[in-house]
Amino acid sequence: MPRSVAETHIGGGFLLPQATTPGRGCLLQIYPAAIHAEIVRLTKRRTVIGRDLSCDVALEDTSVSRMHAAIDADDTGYTITDLGSRNGTFVEDQLLKGNRRLTGGELIRTGSTILKFMASMDEEAQYHAVVHELMTRDPLTSAFNRSFLMSSLDRLLNRGRRTGTVFSVILIDLDHFKVVNDSHGHLVGDEVLRAFAERLRVLLRPGDLLCRLGGEEFVVVAEQAALHESVRVAERLRLSVSSNQFQTEAGPLSLTCSIGVATFEGPESTVDQILSEADRYLYLAKKSGRNCVRSSVDTETVPKNH
Repeated sequence: MPRSVAETHIGGGFLLPQATTPGRGCLLQIYPAAIHAEIVRLTKRRTVIGRDLSCDVALEDTSVSRMHAAIDADDTGYTITDLGSRNGTFVEDQLLKGNRRLTGGELIRTGSTILKFMASMDEEAQYHAVVHELMTRDPLTSAFNRSFLMSSLDRLLNRGRRTGTVFSVILIDLDHFKVVNDSHGHLVGDEVLRAFAERLRVLLRPGDLLCRLGGEEFVVVAEQAALHESVRVAERLRLSVSSNQFQTEAGPLSLTCSIGVATFEGPESTVDQILSEADRYLYLAKKSGRNCVRSSVDTETVPKNH
């Protein structure tokens, strides 16, 4: 029996149609959230996505074409095809040209709507995995969300108090991001944020966490990393942003980021204090001209209440 979105809606996403053959797959809409939806079993070999109400997956999104894209099922799996849409179909932020095989986990962007294709042999396990992901992930960038960040910092703080294990918080802010939104629109802004998060993600060490604090502000939690090592990580992240343009629908954009780094320093520390310290050094980075990393190794003083 299909579940209503009232039962499945968590943290800004919902499940779209459940396919049964071949194998089992589904689409998860992760951005933007919608109010009315249900899980629908599909029996067709072709699932059409578009704005027209006759589509199998009808999206209330004016930037989606009436017949935008189609997912075809055959005996070997699934492929996606653009149907001559006005704005194109993007898979993992790459413009779709011709057919592309879907294996599971891909993000599909049609207009301003982002869908995630999932393949699973166990519908119940898949459902619980989706619910967990919606509870812990930011829907736009797939970074962990603020709630997951705070619970992770609490866990690390408690472990640090017991064992003396160090960790650092790297607070990252995309410089002048408002100009991107004002000049090119929020769709391009969203495109930049997704690419920004991916650049950060690929440079992280095993065990590090990437979280979106809000807006254009992200946090990397570097486990078992003292201050100097964390500053080196932060410098790599900064250079990855400043040295390569962001390819967007509005053309290539050159952007930079500012970073503040703070480290767990002892049993008296709290989560709020560590985040506040990182924020103070982020403020210093912006005050110093942006596109730089600042931490307690820098000699310039930072006001407590900026």
